[in-house]
Amino acid sequence: MTLGWMMWEQTHSESWLGMLAFIMFFPTIIVGPLFGVLVDRIDRRRAAIITSVVLGLLSLVLSLLTWQQLVNEEVLLIFALTIGIANSAYQSIRLSFVPELVSKANMPKAVAINAILYNTSRFIGPVIAGLLLKYYGNALALAVVAACYIPLIFVLSLLKLDKVHSASSAQSFNFVTDIKAGINYAIGSTLIRRLLIVIAVSAVWGRGLLEILPAAVDILYDRGIEALAWMNSAAGIGAIIAGLVLSLLSVERLLLAMRMAVISSGGLLILLSFSHNFELGLVIIASLSFCATVCGVATQSLIQTSITSAVRGRVMSLWGSINIGGGAVGGLLFGVLTESMGYSFTLVTTGGVSIFIAYFATRQMPTSTER
Repeated sequence: MTLGWMMWEQTHSESWLGMLAFIMFFPTIIVGPLFGVLVDRIDRRRAAIITSVVLGLLSLVLSLLTWQQLVNEEVLLIFALTIGIANSAYQSIRLSFVPELVSKANMPKAVAINAILYNTSRFIGPVIAGLLLKYYGNALALAVVAACYIPLIFVLSLLKLDKVHSASSAQSFNFVTDIKAGINYAIGSTLIRRLLIVIAVSAVWGRGLLEILPAAVDILYDRGIEALAWMNSAAGIGAIIAGLVLSLLSVERLLLAMRMAVISSGGLLILLSFSHNFELGLVIIASLSFCATVCGVATQSLIQTSITSAVRGRVMSLWGSINIGGGAVGGLLFGVLTESMGYSFTLVTTGGVSIFIAYFATRQMPTSTER
């Protein structure tokens, strides 16, 4: 939220804002699969600690540069790229933790609870960020981000994981060959292939709009940082509700929930194009986040329960690349289209395309990993 608001303050351009989201999240598409190969062979707890330290230091350095008024749009893009690369590593590591901490039967509930916790921070974080940005400035907000990595590093240092990959880590490997094997495994499964299409649709069209909220709040509703905080918090609330609902569902019902959510996302985008009321906008943004979380949790749970441990890091890094990278592509797409074609045209067009692809991707979807 802080980086997005800083970019909007610097440029007042949806394209620059979309570029920031793209630069921050697109590295996951490029280097995510590479980290996925490593995750299958390294000490993941130690790697998670290292990446957390790097992310904390990056936030601290950016805070200091902001305090000294040395930050412009180019500097923001450079830090967005660096943070994006570090996050892509942590994303691959984090996703591989889940199967070692819970049983296969409890996987969907664990993923849903994880989504609740993650999105609770999305609800609380924007409120704190909004207050910090308004009353204390960007530098302090970034310093708080850096400080938040300290308890994370402490918890990771206490985490106990089975070293199931110690034998394979000593074996020689080839990045290209291993990445290709992971991709072939995912594409060869009808279920996983369809699930990856679903998360791509949800990320690009469902979450893309959420990446340019600083501009949307200002242009659509003529409001400032408080409204942006409300919008981000609404998105967090929608995601928390989705996590609570999904924690009660069985694996068999995840497919139906996912299908309804990904198709509904397109309809919500179209509805937003006709809404000029801020309160209704809050409800729509919360609903979009609800749908995106349903798609994220359902696809991740179904993939996690249907793959073998030997390829888990690579396949889940592919899921993460599409999920995070799709948001980057969506943010850039929405930024360019809204600035050049207007919000109404963009929302109606992207909503219609989303519904079309989602319908055919989820039609007659298999219930097991038939190859």
